Amino acid sequence: MPPPVGDTQNKNGGSRSKRKRKEVDPSTENAARCNVILDEKNQLMGKMILLMERENLRSGERGVEILNDLPGVKKWSKFHLAAVDHLLADPANRQGFIAFSSAEDKITILENRMGIKLDD
Repeated sequence: MPPPVGDTQNKNGGSRSKRKRKEVDPSTENAARCNVILDEKNQLMGKMILLMERENLRSGERGVEILNDLPGVKKWSKFHLAAVDHLLADPANRQGFIAFSSAEDKITILENRMGIKLDD
């Protein structure tokens, strides 16, 4: 005999409304998945930032080492201090400086960028 129209009980004895409450809303599932992905992304970004900061520090150290080894550059002179400030101010400054192959070219680019001559 079929159940009456108003009956909400299923064959297992549970009601349809209880079953619906147990089901997870798809938008909630999607939001949870997005949160997991965003957490992983944030962790990766944090690691990447640390690596970039370390690389930036090494790059700065390398630029100053090259500067200190240039012929005619007196440590702590006006030119030297301005060059250190210039090289540490921006990674692009260091990369451009390091890219020049000869010591003369390195000195010339620093003189032109800073407006201070080595002899001053």
